[in-house]
Amino acid sequence: MSGLKGKRVLVTGASGLVALPVARELAKDNEVFAVARWSDPAQKRLVELAGAQAVTFDLANEDLSALPKSVDVVINYAVLPFPNKDAYSVNTGAAGRLARRYRDCEAFVHGTTGSLYEYQGERALREDDPYGLHSSIEQYAASKIGAEFLLKHLSVDYNLPVTMVRIFSFYGPRGGGVTQRVDQVARGLPVSIYPGVKNIHTPLYEDDYVEKTIAAAGIAKVGTEIVNLGGTEAVTTQEYCLMAGELLGREPIFAENSRAWPIWADTTKMVKLLGPNKVSVREGIRRSVEATQERLSSAHHVVGEPAD
Repeated sequence: MSGLKGKRVLVTGASGLVALPVARELAKDNEVFAVARWSDPAQKRLVELAGAQAVTFDLANEDLSALPKSVDVVINYAVLPFPNKDAYSVNTGAAGRLARRYRDCEAFVHGTTGSLYEYQGERALREDDPYGLHSSIEQYAASKIGAEFLLKHLSVDYNLPVTMVRIFSFYGPRGGGVTQRVDQVARGLPVSIYPGVKNIHTPLYEDDYVEKTIAAAGIAKVGTEIVNLGGTEAVTTQEYCLMAGELLGREPIFAENSRAWPIWADTTKMVKLLGPNKVSVREGIRRSVEATQERLSSAHHVVGEPAD
């Protein structure tokens, strides 16, 4: 699955939803340095059991001397949400610092976001669409736009092959927007949707985003390759929540109160360069429902309540 073998790979943000399973998959065939603050010891154990070396480091620190001196591939998924005083330093500055330190690596894969596009109405977003600030997460979008501009220049200056992957609706058993909404359906809580338009998304399940993140190293180029990463099935929030509701035996509740307009990816370029996704939305929802039921069952047992 990995597409990389025998390489020294640095994975940042390795305790996160996206990078943790990437680090674990890469560790099967590579020497992996999994970088995070590791505030949760359980997550650190997961990557160490997979064979990766967990490196405790805060990427807000401008001195990178604690990191490996050289690696073959960098996969940068480190991110901080706003408000956080170090968010720009990590989301924008660290991308430049890592590119400078590892300017001689074979490939630099940077995780960016579909939230950096200017609103284009009710259509899929293409890689050549203009930048903009997504409603309700404007500072986050700005920090990722800054990182993209920075890496475009450094890629040329350092002759560094870069791939920037713009993330749309990643989810899996550990979390993500889709999984969060499945949890809300399971708990009988209202799911927030944007009023007046179809709430279309392109969810991409963990198996697929891990595979495509790693494959993205193989398409890195000087000047940067930019590609949307999302599912090839466009589906509304209502549709996949109804799928979850069928499996859970619950009727989803929707509240038209979201401030963030729905975004979804044109995946034409992704399919051409990296191939289509393998896990359908229906199968991904089934797996997410199973994970949700397991979490709820564990929570009930912890507090001494009967499981549903």
